[in-house]
Amino acid sequence: MQGAAKHARRPVWFGLVLSLCLSAGLANLAAVDDMSEDMCSGEMKWMIGWCLDGITGDQSFAAAAATTSAAYVGGFESIDVPGAVGTRAFGINPRGDIVGSYTDAAGTHGFMRTGGVFTTIDYPGAATTEAWGINSRGDVIGRYTRTGVAGVRGFLLSHGTYTDISIGDHLITLPTKIGASGEIVGCFHDTSNLRDMYGYMQRRSNISTLALPTVTAPTGSSAMHNGVVPGGGTVVGLTFPTATTARGYIVTGGAVTLVDIPGSANTQLWDVNSPGTIVGQYSANGRTNGLLIDENGYETINVPASSLTVLRGINPQGDIVGMYNDASGAHGFVLRR
Repeated sequence: MQGAAKHARRPVWFGLVLSLCLSAGLANLAAVDDMSEDMCSGEMKWMIGWCLDGITGDQSFAAAAATTSAAYVGGFESIDVPGAVGTRAFGINPRGDIVGSYTDAAGTHGFMRTGGVFTTIDYPGAATTEAWGINSRGDVIGRYTRTGVAGVRGFLLSHGTYTDISIGDHLITLPTKIGASGEIVGCFHDTSNLRDMYGYMQRRSNISTLALPTVTAPTGSSAMHNGVVPGGGTVVGLTFPTATTARGYIVTGGAVTLVDIPGSANTQLWDVNSPGTIVGQYSANGRTNGLLIDENGYETINVPASSLTVLRGINPQGDIVGMYNDASGAHGFVLRR
């Protein structure tokens, strides 16, 4: 898309946006996903790392979709934890420390990679752990599950100490990113991401929430915060109007703008850096593609020969992390500016 205008406070709000109000003509769904029964059910698959491993697209389309921005040099560097059957990268800080998750014979674990060295992150007593965000101070946030206990909990790892940061007694808390000032964003809900999912920002004990309209219940919500700039002035995320569609959103100055990539019914925004560049994903032509949005428009970023590419994190310098699937399995990657 050409001719994008730049706004002093909203640098990427160009021709992709539609109105805040979701279409009143959308039909009510016959059923909604029960998150307590299947963590990979419906669109929940995009929110849990190991659910991504088995997602494939049109294999014949994959090779033709390999594209990168000219601003990125050196190509994609794959990230594979030794001994893992699947690796995913979700967050990167200004120092280049990367966090994510991996699955091996013992289960799913979080990891941090610093200077090429992997450190496993396992919340004490957890059955599964995933690390999703890391800030400039080295604070790590993520989510964990426990055997025999329903739902997903959130955690903070700071200076070697784990703290549960779940929102109240909600069944599911999914922290996604942590800003340089310590603000944490994510979502919480109890039964369905199409009925009662609320985006939140947490600063110590202060929690603010965002509700977006949903077609599955008269007073429900479907909103998930995924990325935040330092200080919390801009947040990006996603909403699910229906079980098969997604839209990105940007919140700044209290205003919400919805974002749709032309020709796609599934646009998701997953992180934003301080200059205002956004990363995420969109679906088109039978596959899921990596997405970058800046003041010049949007670009597709796909790992060569992948059947799926998703972008999950970006640091202030513009380095990007994410994951891709190919014939050999699921891998993390970093693409450096």
